[in-house]
Amino acid sequence: MIKRIVFVALFALYGTIAHAEAINLPDLLAKLPALKQGVAWNLADSKLNYLTTFDILASKGFALEAGYAADAENTGSKLVAVISYDVINLKERGVTVPILDLIDLRLGMYAGVGDINLGDGPAMRGNNEFDWGISATAVSVKF
Repeated sequence: MIKRIVFVALFALYGTIAHAEAINLPDLLAKLPALKQGVAWNLADSKLNYLTTFDILASKGFALEAGYAADAENTGSKLVAVISYDVINLKERGVTVPILDLIDLRLGMYAGVGDINLGDGPAMRGNNEFDWGISATAVSVKF
């Protein structure tokens, strides 16, 4: 019985010294990378896809991006990797107009895979669609 009282007392004391840090939403959102919005032209199917990516690595105007390409007619959604070059960045050129400072034109090449399935079952055949082409992102959205 005494062991239980000591355990409960220690547990209660631990609760008094433990504290949680307050969550600051603006600081949390500032840590998220900017999302690049654009289009991708699929060279395999000659289709135009919506593209959204974020930077993984960036150096000297070149960037490695990862993201999502939406589905066009007869193609599925895809996970993509993009190698791009920064052509125009209006914020770096000193533009302070609220909407125009979001324009960040990048041209690049992308490769992606969609309808990802692991295995070789009858229902999985014909999936794992490979996609590649050219991309252009024009708007950078940061929350």
